[in-house]
Amino acid sequence: MSGGTSRNGRLRTVVVGVAGAALLLTGCSSSDAGEENDPIAGAETASPEPTEEADDEANGDDETGNAPEDSIERPEIDLGDDLENIYEDEETGDPVKDAILRDSQGFQDAVAEGIVHHETDRPAVRFYIKGDALDQTVQLINTIIDRGNSSIGTTRYFNREVTVFEGGTSAAVLLCRDFSGVSTIDFESREVTKEADTEAKPALYAARVELNDQGVWQTSEYTVTSEAPECQ
Repeated sequence: MSGGTSRNGRLRTVVVGVAGAALLLTGCSSSDAGEENDPIAGAETASPEPTEEADDEANGDDETGNAPEDSIERPEIDLGDDLENIYEDEETGDPVKDAILRDSQGFQDAVAEGIVHHETDRPAVRFYIKGDALDQTVQLINTIIDRGNSSIGTTRYFNREVTVFEGGTSAAVLLCRDFSGVSTIDFESREVTKEADTEAKPALYAARVELNDQGVWQTSEYTVTSEAPECQ
């Protein structure tokens, strides 16, 4: 489709900007939008699937090109029964990029778990997140805890793209997040306080990830752009 080709072209342009500066997109995120959307944005997560991938490796399945990552002991992530995340573009065929996408998914899951349980010290938070992104995540979760909110529903992630920087130990990740199926609830009563906005336009996440000594691609910085044209 010509529309999809144009959209992907814009996404690649954004990636080039990130790679050229060796930083995240700057000046493209809105603090107002972040505070309002991130409680829903953070609660958008599905678990990384190490068990399935380990099974694939045992069966000789081609889709697991990252055997070393399958041996990493990863924290389990519990999102409860009322939150579901759907990830598209899960595999690129490149083992390094696939590992980055899996750990980027782990980042989203870790943030969501902290929101669902109202806890900033869940093991996955510091397993998948570090640096400025960790500070930002803890602040986000604490803000949601203070508001007494949580989230339920389904979030869809799509148009996920990876650009590996020179040296091979850091990369840029872009993804679009459709949160139009997520409602805000009161954490204690579980009553819906804000219905899902079915007309909400997707947002763009731009993140920098770095490979640590354990072989985990940790998110070190990220920005969120609401109603991003790259995601339309």
